[in-house]
Amino acid sequence: MPKVNFYLLKNGQSSEQYVFACRLCEKILSQKLKAYIHTDTQEQAQYLDDLLWSYRPESFLPHCLIDTETDEEVSIVIGYADKFLEKSDVLINLSQDIPDFHASFSRIVEIIAADDESKAQGRLHWKQYKDAGYELETHEA
Repeated sequence: MPKVNFYLLKNGQSSEQYVFACRLCEKILSQKLKAYIHTDTQEQAQYLDDLLWSYRPESFLPHCLIDTETDEEVSIVIGYADKFLEKSDVLINLSQDIPDFHASFSRIVEIIAADDESKAQGRLHWKQYKDAGYELETHEA
């Protein structure tokens, strides 16, 4: 059964979720784990792809979009809508809903922005995970 970590951002709008996701990816890679980041749309996935290349010049986070052909295995894959990758350790959910395939991951991360809409969505996700019997943790970020 997956463990779910909620990260509550102190300020900023939903775009801060993407920057925080980049920071989490650094930590996940340092633990030699693989991450799958799920967004709602291809445009959001592309935005995150661009951000991962540029968010910290001294950091290299090998990643790709889900439909990208690569010659090597990457540790971070970004998907959207109904496209997903099951062969990862951590699901970073940046979509509005909890994806149907979430239970195939050992760890799930929800990043909650400080705005009221994100908080309401986070509360709904918390209730859904709790009702499913998952172990839940909250972190101030």
